Amino acid sequence: MEFNLFSTAAALIAAAALTWLVLRFFFGAQKATSGAMDASGKRQTATITVKGGYSPAVVSMRAGTPITLTFDRQETGECTSHVVFGDLGLDAMLPGNAVTDVELPALPAGEYPFACGMNMVHGLLKVEGNASAGTDKLYPLTASAEAPMLDSAEAERREAAERTKEITSLTRLVAIGTVLTLPVFIVTMLHMANPMLVPHWMVNPWLQAILITPVMFYCGHPIHAVGFPALAHRSPDMNSLVSLGTSAAYLYSLVTCVAPQVFPEGSREPYFESVGVVITLVLVGRLLETKAREGTGKAVQSLIKLRPRTAHKLNAASPENVEWLNPANFTDMDIDTIAVGDLLVVKNGERVPTDGIIVAGNASIDESMITGESKPVTKTTGAAVTGATVLLKGDLVMQATQVGANTVLSQIAAMVARAQATKAPVQQLADRIARYFVPAVMVIAIWTFAIWIALGPAPQLAHALITAVSVLIIACPCALGLATPLSVTVSLGLGATNGVLVTSAKALEQARRIGTVVFDKTGTITRGVADTTADWNKPSYEQDTVKEGSPEAIAALRARGIRTVMLSGDKAEVAGRIAREVGIDTVICEVKPDGKAYWIAKLQRERDENTATSGSSRAPHDLIAMVGDGINDAPALAQADLGIAIGTGTDVAMQSADVTLMSGDLRGVIRTINLSNATMRNIRENLGWAFGYNIIGIPIAAGVLYPFTGWLLSPMIAGLAMALSSVCLVLNANRLHGANINVDIAGGVDDSVKGAGDSAPVNTDITNNSVSITHEPTVIIDDRTTLNHTNHVTDQSNNPTNKENTMDMGMHMHHNAPADGETATDPVCGMTVAVNDDAITREYEGKSYYFCGEHCATNFAKAPQIFLS
Repeated sequence: MEFNLFSTAAALIAAAALTWLVLRFFFGAQKATSGAMDASGKRQTATITVKGGYSPAVVSMRAGTPITLTFDRQETGECTSHVVFGDLGLDAMLPGNAVTDVELPALPAGEYPFACGMNMVHGLLKVEGNASAGTDKLYPLTASAEAPMLDSAEAERREAAERTKEITSLTRLVAIGTVLTLPVFIVTMLHMANPMLVPHWMVNPWLQAILITPVMFYCGHPIHAVGFPALAHRSPDMNSLVSLGTSAAYLYSLVTCVAPQVFPEGSREPYFESVGVVITLVLVGRLLETKAREGTGKAVQSLIKLRPRTAHKLNAASPENVEWLNPANFTDMDIDTIAVGDLLVVKNGERVPTDGIIVAGNASIDESMITGESKPVTKTTGAAVTGATVLLKGDLVMQATQVGANTVLSQIAAMVARAQATKAPVQQLADRIARYFVPAVMVIAIWTFAIWIALGPAPQLAHALITAVSVLIIACPCALGLATPLSVTVSLGLGATNGVLVTSAKALEQARRIGTVVFDKTGTITRGVADTTADWNKPSYEQDTVKEGSPEAIAALRARGIRTVMLSGDKAEVAGRIAREVGIDTVICEVKPDGKAYWIAKLQRERDENTATSGSSRAPHDLIAMVGDGINDAPALAQADLGIAIGTGTDVAMQSADVTLMSGDLRGVIRTINLSNATMRNIRENLGWAFGYNIIGIPIAAGVLYPFTGWLLSPMIAGLAMALSSVCLVLNANRLHGANINVDIAGGVDDSVKGAGDSAPVNTDITNNSVSITHEPTVIIDDRTTLNHTNHVTDQSNNPTNKENTMDMGMHMHHNAPADGETATDPVCGMTVAVNDDAITREYEGKSYYFCGEHCATNFAKAPQIFLS
């Protein structure tokens, strides 16, 4: 082509000007919309419209006053079906074409970002101003907010119904798009191969326009209805890129029909077939992705669906003197009508309808769907039973103690949902890139068009249009946003079905880095039950037998190179015997009730000192985990890098621990590490695909291969690649359903995870103890702590991990009351504390509560109703 300096300069200047406008539009300061006080004057409110984005995208509120955000969702589809406040651990479902209120507590000044469930649509809650005294203490950043209270089963049914409706709609649109696009596509391809193969009237651009226009505006409506508003809201997504690309191609093609003379010779061919194919393929991709995403949460969904729909309600006030197995004496009721206190009959082979206690009869119960353990449990009168478990043998009458959203099953689903709302640290890089990704793609498309129009070969305009549209269409920002959340969603559900409840994505990621596991003895390694007359100095036990699975779990940890430490209040001979029996490396005995957190902090401090002395970076597997029963172990669980609670799933641990092992079997620690390894491997695969696809695909679409091959990527191929990219991520995440996290729980070593627990040496009498092939432990007698400590965690400054969730299941240690003055009882741990100006307090419903330390106060602020009840 003939080089024209003027046209080249004009194209490049225009591209620079457009680049400046794009960057200023997307990254310029956005004006915040201020919230308003409601009629009571005690709560701030704001309405956010959800349609292709959040409008307003930035909301300003005052510090110190509770907040209600009303989300008016005026669309359907997977993307904006949830709103996630990552800093608050809140994931609220937003039903399509409905209004949902999200309640937030009074928050301290700061910025609280929120995003859609696919992490593509973003908004910001700005809390400004100085709150009244004590607000920062009352609502720390870790306080959890509450979404509208829904029974998890009902929420799941609503979400499944919405997804089914979307699949039906997408199927219809794909069928219409295919019928209208296929004739245009086939004729165009045949004409390109040999013009003599098709009659001239069949390639008439007006005929193509008539067929493709419904595809553009009817079939493409779900794309454009989200894409263009997202641009206006400064939060563009994949739909925005597709809308821009297809609109440019459609308008260009329409002009070639109406006034072809405005284009130079060689640039007068329409691209209607590309418009139709791209939109249809995008819809096909969305349909496949929606169907595939049904599987990402199927583990928890399968749990929820286990809940029976009916229950046999006993007609009598007591099972005594009543033939309660006689159908005449009970009435079948819908499960949603059951109330606390109702007497329910459960027969052999049936599922327990809700949580409760046995008041008559006995049974062998399969609790594997809750605990992950297949061995049946025999239960008699007075024992607790959990909803959805199965009576394998026997009949019983139970009294309902928890119903609806308060059952263990619903709490598990709710906890998994809260965990899915959190972000893994590995996701931070993808989030930062995704924030700039779409504007960057638009800038690349602008410069691609400018360079081809200025410097490209003839026909310049046609080449410029093809490459710019291909760049817009091939880019897949959803791949970046989906890479981590999809894997986390599947993994959390997989863990829940195996009795491992993980409370945050951060804990899920970090579990693979465990290098030392510290165990409590009584109730964790053993089944010890303390007599009422026992104290720490003269322990006596009704029994002190090792729990099933403890030796296997500890052997598996040691085989991986993970150090094992046991903390015990027992004398050396008792603790040493247990340590030898299970294979513990180091036992620290005669530890006072407040000394466990001291030893955790000491391990952390010495690890950090060793790292600083050696001048090397932290080892990849050096985290310290604490495993305890969650009563007097709470400070140590909070101090540890990862707190793992032993429980039955009915404790407050479900709401505040890093990890809860439902069955109490220590082999759950191995499952947790295996789950973390499998998850991170899957996330790395997804991120590799997401980054690799875009890094390779966008330059090819821009035409970098043309000088070498003479080949340009068709927008149709670009659309196909983009449509399948997200589907590949979803399918890869679903592979986690087949992950076997039960490997290596019998003491063997799985080669895929061998070495995962290798940790850096730490030069102390505790941590430099290498893993021995024998079971003779190093015994250390604790003479470093006393009963005079008043803080639950003695050295929080040495905790290297900023934990998202801390653990406090009730510190039932009895301290002496203050010598004089007014006193109060800490509602979390039961300690007696002084009431004075220096006391740590929190306000709840107009009443002041006093705490022994910030740890208890923080946990109280998360869920005050739990502790007060």
